[in-house]
Amino acid sequence: MTLRRDLPDGMTRRSLLATAALSLAGCAVDAAEAQQVDTSRVELPRVEILTDNEVRTYLLVFRTGQEIMKGLLAFARVHGVVSGHVIGIGALSGAEIGYFDAEKKTYLRHREEGQQELLSLTGNVARYGDAPFYHIHVALGRRDGEGRGGHLFEATVRPTVELVVTTYAKAMRRQIDPDWGLPLLSA
Repeated sequence: MTLRRDLPDGMTRRSLLATAALSLAGCAVDAAEAQQVDTSRVELPRVEILTDNEVRTYLLVFRTGQEIMKGLLAFARVHGVVSGHVIGIGALSGAEIGYFDAEKKTYLRHREEGQQELLSLTGNVARYGDAPFYHIHVALGRRDGEGRGGHLFEATVRPTVELVVTTYAKAMRRQIDPDWGLPLLSA
């Protein structure tokens, strides 16, 4: 490891190494605490094994003017996708994103106009009835560095969006949750 010669004022190489050692010691304490968690007292989330069968990973490259959600749905239908996850980056000329209002049990939709960076896109796909259903969230960046984010309803590509979709053979399903009125993942 090479240390820079121009350390901040008041910092010596020895103090830099001591700080690094303390940081690593903090990680060791966190790891030790994690090993002491009593799993019999923790309510675990529902767990599904997704990779016992064939797993496929696809690169989807969208070009200017294409619509992301329509393209993802067409891809899922053509390739018989029953479950999977998606991640990606790129740039958009506009998007409709939403925020779920838990009190009203509905999405508040916002139209984001103009050129924006797609800083992050992440989500999953499952079956809802007989059709593929994507649940996608995005983080968008504006020219001034301001960010926006939320549930993605639609977006138009400009100049490109690059997505990686990993699909699984085991079907995951969604059904309407009676408490929320949303199509949530079911067992």
